[in-house]
Amino acid sequence: MKTAVHFGAGKIGRGFIADLLHDSGYRIVFADVVQPLVDLVNKDHEYSLFLIDHDYEEKIIDNIVAYSTISEPEKVIEEIVNAEVLTTSVMATNLPKVAPLITNGLKARKAARAAGDAKLIVMACENAIMGTDILKKAMIETGIMTEEEMDSVAVFPNTAVDRMVFDGHHHGKDGVEIGDAFELPIEKNKLEDPESEPIKGAEYVDNLEKFLQRKIYMVNCAHAVTSYFGFVKGYKTVQEGLADPELLEEVKATVMESASALEKKYGFTHESLVEYMDSMIIRRFTTPGVSDPITRVAREPIRKISPNDRIMGPAFQCEEYGLDNSHLLRGTACALRYQNPEDAQAVELQDYIAKNGVGAAITKYIGLKPEDRMFGVIADEYSKLV
Repeated sequence: MKTAVHFGAGKIGRGFIADLLHDSGYRIVFADVVQPLVDLVNKDHEYSLFLIDHDYEEKIIDNIVAYSTISEPEKVIEEIVNAEVLTTSVMATNLPKVAPLITNGLKARKAARAAGDAKLIVMACENAIMGTDILKKAMIETGIMTEEEMDSVAVFPNTAVDRMVFDGHHHGKDGVEIGDAFELPIEKNKLEDPESEPIKGAEYVDNLEKFLQRKIYMVNCAHAVTSYFGFVKGYKTVQEGLADPELLEEVKATVMESASALEKKYGFTHESLVEYMDSMIIRRFTTPGVSDPITRVAREPIRKISPNDRIMGPAFQCEEYGLDNSHLLRGTACALRYQNPEDAQAVELQDYIAKNGVGAAITKYIGLKPEDRMFGVIADEYSKLV
């Protein structure tokens, strides 16, 4: 049986990537730093997925094993030597932490395998633009292998990822709830065989950037602004917020501002982006029985208002094309108001604003200067929020 090594045994790892790997015929090896997740996988060497759109019907994922990246790195390396695919879902900020072990795995693979053997397909499946490039750069920076050495044993396609996943308990079992709708575009031109389909159900594309931006600037944008709009209104979950007709319309207006820039830049049709919003965003986020806490969705506000991320990224694009971005800028203002004592970035942001003022925060975290039009809009919207 083919082997896939997957770094990250959390909900995305088990509920999305491993689900597709399983359906593609792979034996799955999870590698994780969290011992309870390793133990969970190894308890029965299978786990349950619950299909949200099918009355939580159960699906079993088997042929799995997990190893600790802390106490069993040599076992992870051994699996990398013999694997066909290596994927990650560890959060983009953690890619530099897994880079040394992955690189050591490639080094062992290079020593153990003959020249001309099939190359390992390495893909970072993260909520980040060109996540595999981020991982590869971190691997090069370890100094364990040169880029040329790495390229001799592996290929590094970028991906975009999107699926609704939650912890769930049904049929007397714990598991992961998953929605039907998902996206996994993969850069086909970076595969050793561009016509191969190593993961069934993925979409193999020539221009990944347009799909990445559509996902980040529409789905991730919608999720984030719903949480920040919802926070300032006192809601506890995304679903509570979207049940408010006024907030729902504000979210739709925000997402369509992002869509207008994507339409202009990449030539998406307006109708396709409206359908994308309805199917991949609104329908999913309002699925009956789903409850997504704002504290989870709103976490790490500094990252989410950075210039190239999900809110200000499309706002800058709209500004460049002379398009309306007023709702995006209001979403940013709400993010600047976000408070959560258990979120390190929220604490840092509020401490900085308290000491230096919101204007200084807009410059520091977003890169706008007082003379910039968007600076004034964000500061004005911020002042209106209580």
